Amino acid sequence: MRRRTKSAATYIAAVTILALLCAAAALLPTPAGAKPAAGRAEHGVAIPVLNYHSIGVAHGNPYVLPPDAFARQMNYLAAQHYTPLTLDAFVRVLAGQMPSPNKPVLLTFDDGYANNAETAMPILREHHFPATLFLSTGLVDLPGYLSWQQVRELAEANWDVMPHTVTHPHLPKLDQAHQRAEIMDARRKIEAVLGKPAPVFAYPYGEYNRTTLRILRKNGFRYAFSTDDGWATNRQNPYKLKRIVVRSEDSLETWARKLTDRDFAEGKEAWVPNLSFQMSAF
Repeated sequence: MRRRTKSAATYIAAVTILALLCAAAALLPTPAGAKPAAGRAEHGVAIPVLNYHSIGVAHGNPYVLPPDAFARQMNYLAAQHYTPLTLDAFVRVLAGQMPSPNKPVLLTFDDGYANNAETAMPILREHHFPATLFLSTGLVDLPGYLSWQQVRELAEANWDVMPHTVTHPHLPKLDQAHQRAEIMDARRKIEAVLGKPAPVFAYPYGEYNRTTLRILRKNGFRYAFSTDDGWATNRQNPYKLKRIVVRSEDSLETWARKLTDRDFAEGKEAWVPNLSFQMSAF
């Protein structure tokens, strides 16, 4: 009995010491710069979504990106082994229905400028990159904008085409009936022309209100993109997905950092030049 009692006491003492050691370790400070091991799981799936508009020359307009700058950005994606996704692949990765490639990215274009077909499409074709166009259908065939024939050519070149309203209005300024018409008429037109479902939306000017969100939910839209800077994640409201708005005044280095640093993309970190970044390589 004494041996058993002594053994039990030794066991209890050992367990107590181990518990105290674990508690002490938990109180130790995290090394500077270290991130919690569960950091990636905490954020879930996160994918940078690049938001382009016009690919051309218009000095002083931040939403018109020069063709040579766009070409360098695509060269960078190829050299750094990024995998641009189709919209279907993006949706499936975000929903956890398929594994993500190592460096996923979604390329999106808003409005429907003619230079998306004339300039951007050939550059993307060189790299075999897919893209997604959010089209304002009422702008089609107007000067400077895509024709329906060009829209079909983009679809044949592995571009997904989704609605961006008919006339590109400020949606929150419209009543429910007019909002619904802008959204649903654009969707029906695209589906009729291309023969494919178009259940993903992007807000003109990045603007929406509760009425807009209610219309999207009621009519079976799966996702909608804003112009709030940041990466899209599966933790976000599916109708408030973030994008990285590409601006012509950003250097290649600034643009590239937004692809690799979520905090910087969301404006949470200050700009610090990377002296080792070789822009001439692209």
